[in-house]
Amino acid sequence: MGGREDVAAFLAISREVFAPLYPYYADAFLRQSGIRHGLCLDLGCGGGQLGLAVAAASACFAVLLDQSPAMLQAAAQAVAEQGLAVRAMPLAADVHALPFPSGSVDLAVSRGSIMFWKDLPRAFAEIRRVLSPGGRAYLGGGLGPLAIREAICRQMASRDPRWAQGVPPPRPGTEPETHARQLRAAGIEHFTITREDAGHWIAFGK
Repeated sequence: MGGREDVAAFLAISREVFAPLYPYYADAFLRQSGIRHGLCLDLGCGGGQLGLAVAAASACFAVLLDQSPAMLQAAAQAVAEQGLAVRAMPLAADVHALPFPSGSVDLAVSRGSIMFWKDLPRAFAEIRRVLSPGGRAYLGGGLGPLAIREAICRQMASRDPRWAQGVPPPRPGTEPETHARQLRAAGIEHFTITREDAGHWIAFGK
């Protein structure tokens, strides 16, 4: 993330434009996994919206993990605003070296941060290491169902010319096939990659 203006713009978009995505995906992950209790990690949390949506929709305790002080400050503010101080906390940490014991995490989620991880096989291996037996990880990105996606595209087109023709193309190196190779390089053979019109989601367990 760049300077203060870039951070402010990112947070404004996540809070104002992408806001419907977080409860949508939180509900989907909780439903698919059947997990309702335990520890949830929101990896590369940004303003913490996805992890907080998980905490609000379940009995999970959410750790909002990021390396950016500005993002952690925003996540802490969101925790306070939503009255979830006993259900969630921000934490400065690196996805490549998670400060959690093996087998201690029930649910790991991340939306939109994988593109910033410098060593994906290492990050994937770390996430799998900390998952508990029966734990699940959902990593990737997307813009949800058609109605949400169309609303986001309309709003983003007024803010960023790159969205004028719809969802911008993905960054090189973030294709599903590339992620599949990196998962196997991490020793993860059993996974699914679900494609959406505006991204894809990786899911695996332990």
